[in-house]
Amino acid sequence: MSNNFNPLLSYSKRLQSILVKASRQKSPALFLYRTDARTLIFMLEALTRLFDKSFEEKIFKKWNKRFKKLEDVLGQIDYFVAFEKEFSFNKKISKKIIRPLNSEVKTLTKKFNSYLLNKKWLVDRLLSFDKKMLEYPLYYDHKFATQIKKNLEGEINKILSFCEKAGFSFTNLEDDVHELRRALRWISIYATALNGLIQLKKSTKKPKYNINYLTKDILNSPFNKLAAKPKGCSILEFDSNSFYALSFLIKELGRLKDKGLRTHALSQAIVTSEKLSPLQAKTKALKILGLEKNSETEILKAASDLMYTALIKDRVLQGLIVDQKSA
Repeated sequence: MSNNFNPLLSYSKRLQSILVKASRQKSPALFLYRTDARTLIFMLEALTRLFDKSFEEKIFKKWNKRFKKLEDVLGQIDYFVAFEKEFSFNKKISKKIIRPLNSEVKTLTKKFNSYLLNKKWLVDRLLSFDKKMLEYPLYYDHKFATQIKKNLEGEINKILSFCEKAGFSFTNLEDDVHELRRALRWISIYATALNGLIQLKKSTKKPKYNINYLTKDILNSPFNKLAAKPKGCSILEFDSNSFYALSFLIKELGRLKDKGLRTHALSQAIVTSEKLSPLQAKTKALKILGLEKNSETEILKAASDLMYTALIKDRVLQGLIVDQKSA
């Protein structure tokens, strides 16, 4: 392994430290949520996902499923906590309506606490992962970089095909917009998770984009600052402007997705708390949020137009991977 460089072990050790602290808490699940352990789990999920696609080793698939399980539950907790907090500031929404969201958090954390204990995540589960990773050394050389590049190109092509198959006219918030955002986000997470194996190459020409992707927020985002190149390793290079554009798309699709999910979350809470039909609940939710009946249609159109401009007119993904260099 090149100079003992191993991002998998790096994230694993940091997560293990949080898990040890979590084991001493009344609710380990809430402790993991509040300490943002989800970010470290995302890194481990991303790497095992990428390596599973790149190398024929069952170990990566097995651990990817385990990390995904952790991340999924923390994501569900975040969903209900976030909307419970947001709705509590809306004077039009009664505490009665918000109560089901709090109940969901309690149910999820209780189940997650049992899962963490039963599967020994709070003891030594990650030590087993570390041992397996040491038994399977990865050499971050030109061959490794070439294989990673090949799989990244494959994921980009799948995104393009996904949008083209839909005719850049999305019809479902979850199956289209949310799924597309997930696919885009993985590429961005890989860049961070690889801990320096991907570097940004400054664009030599100012692109004539139809959308201003290079906003102040995007350029200054800590998520877009990649680690320095590790010594003795081969790297890939991403075009900096394309990478920032990717970040913009993820953020904008996230904003549109949340706008739709906000209505869904409130509708579900109203169904539970007021025993209304789903249609009646949705009508009430839209009224409370000040949205029109066709708001979801507008969200889908906005997402469709955004991706058509970004992928067809500006071709931001097609120019993302620009080079490959050896150590």
